[in-house]
Amino acid sequence: MFQVTTPQSSDDWQAYYQLRWQVLRAPWDQPRGSEQDDLEQESEHRFIKNKEGEVLAVARLHFNNGQQAQVRYMAVAEEHRGQHLGSRLLHELEKIAWTQNADELVLFARERALEFYRRHGYELKEKAHLAFGDVQHWRMVKQRPSEPGWFRHPDWTQVLQNTWRESIPISDKMGIKVESYTDWQFSVVADLDANINVHNTMFAGSVYSMATLAGWGATYLALREAGKEGDIVLADANIKYLKPIKSLPRAHVDQQVCEGCFEQLESDGKASYKVPVKIYDGDTLVGEFEGRFVVIAK
Repeated sequence: MFQVTTPQSSDDWQAYYQLRWQVLRAPWDQPRGSEQDDLEQESEHRFIKNKEGEVLAVARLHFNNGQQAQVRYMAVAEEHRGQHLGSRLLHELEKIAWTQNADELVLFARERALEFYRRHGYELKEKAHLAFGDVQHWRMVKQRPSEPGWFRHPDWTQVLQNTWRESIPISDKMGIKVESYTDWQFSVVADLDANINVHNTMFAGSVYSMATLAGWGATYLALREAGKEGDIVLADANIKYLKPIKSLPRAHVDQQVCEGCFEQLESDGKASYKVPVKIYDGDTLVGEFEGRFVVIAK
């Protein structure tokens, strides 16, 4: 698992700026130093390193005013693209911005990055500046979502949350809510006080329900990503309770390990999707659930 951290040592900072220059300035024959500006000391800097200490991706956040923050200098080493590193950095910067009460985020994206930012809720506003004589940039803006973790397609996440509240009222009573949706993970949380048993831990049936909704939600979002529609039902499931939940109930789905193909909807009228769910108490693994969901074409 890649971790997003802050440069600390002089070696960290040298490697951080080296990658920023290498990806964003060197291809256009810009000199070292051009990858920095006057806001470096006032900004939040984040990067991702591998186990060998090699910097794989970098990004920066600064505030333009009390309501607006700006993402700049997002760069991923070419040989490490396609691993969601940019998404992880962007997610971290967004959490910083929302935590500090920004109302919106702005950035200036190159043509090749427009779709990436659209997927994460940024709206293209206008053509902006032309860098180095031939690199067109576009101004994009993202408004503060209802929840800080609603990172990828926050409009879909809102529909999902509304669907649970309106179609499965008990989920609202249990305090089950979408915690986050990113390129790599979908997670939900529940209110422990609303699901307590005689042992002051989470009722086993509530744990099962939370995991089921996490799997159902992950299936719904994967279906949307595939551009398909259908009714989702739980066909089969099993769960292992490893430890009781005493503080913060959470359920996580690693989307890369889910199995299924929605193309069968067109040929067979239905498709199967297998979703492993990890159940946590805070950051401690306390259970494992696997559900097989069937999607029926409308």
